[in-house]
Amino acid sequence: SDVRRLTTDDGDESSPAFSPDGRLVVFTANYDGNTDVYVMPVGGGSPRRLTYHPAPDIAQGFTPDGRNVLFVSTRSATTTRLAQLYTTPVDGGVEEQLPIPSATQATYSPDGRRIAYNPLPRAFDEWKHYRGGRTSEIWLYTAGTHAVEKVPQPASRANDVDGMWIGDVVYFRSDRDGEFNLYAYNVKAKQV
Repeated sequence: SDVRRLTTDDGDESSPAFSPDGRLVVFTANYDGNTDVYVMPVGGGSPRRLTYHPAPDIAQGFTPDGRNVLFVSTRSATTTRLAQLYTTPVDGGVEEQLPIPSATQATYSPDGRRIAYNPLPRAFDEWKHYRGGRTSEIWLYTAGTHAVEKVPQPASRANDVDGMWIGDVVYFRSDRDGEFNLYAYNVKAKQV
């Protein structure tokens, strides 16, 4: 009931996410002719730019401790089709590339040890009920071992997107039953 506008600059703004403590919001904006990551207090104020690379930087969220912002960019990729994950300090500083070869959407687990991500851009925006080679899968990366586990899919394949962690469960949208609905994957039980 207390909805209020936070930004007033001319330009496109998207991909907002709250910090773990709820005091900041990170988002993607195109204010100066380039798409970059910005952060600002939820109470309002001036957005502070965190990235300055010519490639588009798309905000994903925060690290669980709230000290860094997670974003996706094609800045180091040989093709703009394969984006990679980076973190940058909330207070500003040098970006760090994460050791995941390709990711277009990602979120940290609450303990910060794992990342749920989609390795390829989604194709279903153009083709409803898409089941080809670029179906959107959610992969789970473990930082300590660099192991990757895929969220199981039905034999007929599906588009799984928008992963979000709550405890040991990854919630996600999927069209595995025809239309997009919400599903959950329990990491410990290894069941959808």
